Amino acid sequence: MNSNNVLITGTPRSGTTMTCHLLNKLPETVALHEPMQTGQLKGQDGPAAAVQRFCDEQRRSILEHGLAISKHAGGAVPANPVGRDRSDSGLRKRVVSKGEITIDKDLSPDFTLVVKHCGSFTATLDRLVTRFPVYAIVRNPLSMLASWATVEFAVQRGRVPVAEGLDRELKTKLASIEDVLDRQIHILTWFHERIRRYLPDEAIIRYESIVETGGKALAVVQPSAVSLAEPLQSQNTSDLYDRERMLRIGERLLKSEGAHWQSYSKESVERMLGKLAVATG
Repeated sequence: MNSNNVLITGTPRSGTTMTCHLLNKLPETVALHEPMQTGQLKGQDGPAAAVQRFCDEQRRSILEHGLAISKHAGGAVPANPVGRDRSDSGLRKRVVSKGEITIDKDLSPDFTLVVKHCGSFTATLDRLVTRFPVYAIVRNPLSMLASWATVEFAVQRGRVPVAEGLDRELKTKLASIEDVLDRQIHILTWFHERIRRYLPDEAIIRYESIVETGGKALAVVQPSAVSLAEPLQSQNTSDLYDRERMLRIGERLLKSEGAHWQSYSKESVERMLGKLAVATG
């Protein structure tokens, strides 16, 4: 296993992009936000080999030319891939595009390369863990669903095309569910089930821990993260989320069963609902 190539996955909107943003602040570390195409993982020799080839290519490009492929905003991986501005549909707009970025930090040949994808890496997690260290970022399920309702992503409609393209069973199941929120809860369960099945507890990092420690919780990924002291604020009850909608989502969520309750207790959702009820009442 090559520990210099590290993979990040997690539930969509859990803080995986923020994780890359924070890791890029560290020496000897480059973190790329969704740089690969889904088709690259479908080669005959399997997704692990495809990721290894991609990492080898990016390492050479970074060391020889100071360039890498990543989704970025203004040439850097941002803390959040969506902004506060909304489209005509009322959904928050993406602020990232994919292309080459300049890597201008001093790096040794053995620097740590971090590659982050949520849907595709979770769908192929069983094969990726045999070759790479993999870490997953998770977040309170109520906040996750509230965030999904605000963004111009397929998950806002209860679909995850990238993951569905790699997991036919997931695609079939989602196609059979009519209600958007029910589809979203199934997606949440799917992510947590696979993450819990293939990763040890110490490789599952809570968004809340990253925020509370100013990024230090990422030391499990890169030990030098113990030096981080970023002024992070939790977005779990962001003013961008509709409070009344969160209350309705929470009621449905608490009736659900699934692997997401292995990472977060129902009490954690009930406490959040209690605070929201007070704020809206």
